[in-house]
Amino acid sequence: MLRELTPEVRSFLETATWPGVLSTLGPGGAPITSAVWFGFLEGDVIISTPAGRPKARNARNDSRVSFIVDTKDRPYRGVAIEGEAEVLEDHGKALMRSIAMRYLGPELPPEMEERIALRDRVVLGIRPRKVRPWNLA
Repeated sequence: MLRELTPEVRSFLETATWPGVLSTLGPGGAPITSAVWFGFLEGDVIISTPAGRPKARNARNDSRVSFIVDTKDRPYRGVAIEGEAEVLEDHGKALMRSIAMRYLGPELPPEMEERIALRDRVVLGIRPRKVRPWNLA
């Protein structure tokens, strides 16, 4: 069952400009964790990654993932999500450009444009099943 996101969680995910942490399940079932840039689109967390990276392979083999993003300043707060990742072959480069602009601003450096252009990319769309906002204030 999909989890409805509260307005506070939506706002947090829409405005966060610090990396999140994605965990996928590796071939032996062990969690594989990666720091990632992310976006938020139509209720899904979206991550663009080169097509051959372990996170893309792992999500194809087992769609169960977890994702967490938090603040780096007091009061510490964040959102932890468990969900299903869908690997989307189309739009990886366009979404990566959009995600990069979220972190770097509207004028991307030439090296980032090159990095985006040189690799085949996929998008991981994470549908939240469990959502746990937290606050350590």
